Amino acid sequence: MRTSWRAMGRRVLYYSSALAICGLGGGVIWWTGNHSTTLDLSANARHTLSAASVHAIAAVTQPLTVTAYLSSKSPTRTQVSDLVALYQAHQPRLKLIFTDPASIADVARAEGIKDGELALELNGQRERFTRTTEEAFTNALLRLMRRDEQWLVFITGHGERSPQRSANFDVSHWAEVLRGRGYRVQELNLAEQAAIPSNTTLLVLASPQLDYLPGESRVIADYVAEGGQLLWLVEPDMPASLNALAAIVGFKHLAATVIDPVTQALNIDNPALAVITRYPEHPALDGLKAATLMPYATPLVAMPPTGWHATPLLLSSARAWAETGRMTGNVGFDPGVDTRGPLTLGLALSRPRGTGEQHLVVLGDGDFLSNTYIGNGGNQDLGTRLVDWLAANNHLISIETRLAPDVALDLTRWQQMVLGFGFLFVLPLAFLVNGALIWWHRRRA
Repeated sequence: MRTSWRAMGRRVLYYSSALAICGLGGGVIWWTGNHSTTLDLSANARHTLSAASVHAIAAVTQPLTVTAYLSSKSPTRTQVSDLVALYQAHQPRLKLIFTDPASIADVARAEGIKDGELALELNGQRERFTRTTEEAFTNALLRLMRRDEQWLVFITGHGERSPQRSANFDVSHWAEVLRGRGYRVQELNLAEQAAIPSNTTLLVLASPQLDYLPGESRVIADYVAEGGQLLWLVEPDMPASLNALAAIVGFKHLAATVIDPVTQALNIDNPALAVITRYPEHPALDGLKAATLMPYATPLVAMPPTGWHATPLLLSSARAWAETGRMTGNVGFDPGVDTRGPLTLGLALSRPRGTGEQHLVVLGDGDFLSNTYIGNGGNQDLGTRLVDWLAANNHLISIETRLAPDVALDLTRWQQMVLGFGFLFVLPLAFLVNGALIWWHRRRA
């Protein structure tokens, strides 16, 4: 009797489990048929768009078309379709068209269209690119979203950081990011051309090390007085001759270096590295969460002229101080000599101008945008956000500058031939020789 009860219990358990499995399977089938859910488990989430790309494609309000100039038998068509599908998931108005260049040979020749090229079209404007990657697609989209051609002019000739050169001190990496977002970047030597071009969107003074001539300072002052936008990167050793121009802009700097003890808690050996972790409410900083690292920064004091309004953008920690002594040996706070934090390291100055506003930004550091430090924390994102705000591209500010890393391997023709020869001939021959050696060794044993 006891055995029969056990047998019955096993049968009940068996049939209950079977019914539960069937029910669960049916539920899964129903869910997958009525819901679309994906999970990307690939390395670096390569099949998922980055937040920057999602924000960029979501900001498009007009029909967008991408034309891929590929032959009908090109295997790249699948790769293009997969890439565009990622964007279509966030923007149904995106349309993909495949065109065989051979079918439009005359048009392709006249417009310089090449096989493998892609073209984005928005509001009658087009941007071409050749790499089938998220970075290339999103950067082309960002260039299309700009209303017009915008020039960033970097003053040169006084030891400024250059957007062209690649030294550690220079800002060529940052300039490359800005070019990718559609800005035009050029240098201007006021000693050679004593006028700022009328189509300048933003004038950049990137840490001048030498004195400006009186005429050069006057040209910059006139540019500001006439409503031009300005970004000024200031260093502790700023030439004294620029103090008069700084007063016209609306600030003065302390000839001191910011020391931040917070770096000790972060295991950073350099105490002259200010760490910015909190940002005030400001259109250029909305959504910025990554810390900004500013080496050898100098404090700023707002002195806005009549009609201007100054807003602190960046503040050091309360434990930081402005060190006026030599940066050697053990550096400590000297009461009555040094200035205790929080210290202002970034200023935004604004005033009404016509139907809009004129904006100036002064930062007490240029190192954080240099080729050496731009990859740290939120340095790159902060620098690009400020440019977008100054250039009145508020709709682009929230689009991050760091896109998903490329995972495609681009090989030249000869590299492909070397790899093909290696896999087709070298490796099989190596296996054959190895097998022959093993056989010969065993025969002798």
